[in-house]
Amino acid sequence: MQLPVRYHVMESVGPDDNSEANIVHAAATVDLDVAEVAIVLVDTWAGHPMPSHLERTGEICRTRIRPVLDAARAAGATVIYAPSPRVAPDFESFRHDSRETAPPDPPVDDWPPQEYRDTTGSYSSLRKRPGELPENYDGPIPDWFPIHGIDPSIPPMPGDVVVATGAELHAACKARGLVHLIYAGFATNICIRFRDYGLHAMRDRGYAPILLRDATSAIETRATIGSLSLTRAVILDLERWFYTALTDDLIAAFGEA
Repeated sequence: MQLPVRYHVMESVGPDDNSEANIVHAAATVDLDVAEVAIVLVDTWAGHPMPSHLERTGEICRTRIRPVLDAARAAGATVIYAPSPRVAPDFESFRHDSRETAPPDPPVDDWPPQEYRDTTGSYSSLRKRPGELPENYDGPIPDWFPIHGIDPSIPPMPGDVVVATGAELHAACKARGLVHLIYAGFATNICIRFRDYGLHAMRDRGYAPILLRDATSAIETRATIGSLSLTRAVILDLERWFYTALTDDLIAAFGEA
């Protein structure tokens, strides 16, 4: 299958022209063996503490991710859910039997001091207010608030895989001969980037992940929610390291395959 992608390049003619203004998008077409393709769904949860984010991601799951999964399964690609270590155990019948053990936690050093790590004592001024959860709230919690499950529009199906960690994702790929990891899910600026099964971690393992740029969304802020500009900025930044693609192009490629 052939998939149109884009990424960033430096369009200069020499060192004197090596300007930020010359970093531009480049288009390419990559050849993928469908048997080596995995759709990796990051944290496509059925619940979230921010209803605005949950509403937006639910719409993306229904209108963008679900059609991709239907096309992927029909073409014979693998679908892998990576819903975090707290959610993955709810789907044990789909779990990959990992033969790779996660690396041990690094030994705890005595520096920086524990008070600094905990932002207590003389370092208490460094403590931040919560960025996503209400502060000092002790009232009832609505059903949608806790992070749980997988969005009901995209449930795992027979033949799909669920992993909890980057080690499990790597082991599943190795066992099935998968090298092309095509990512969708949330949030673009957090878990897609920084989970141990996210883009950067899997790149460090030797993969060249591709992000579906219309099947993801960042956690926005008051300053960005109206235009979703944080999502767009993060995607632009990720295109320094990774290819991105569109869901319609991927569905068409699966259809041709």
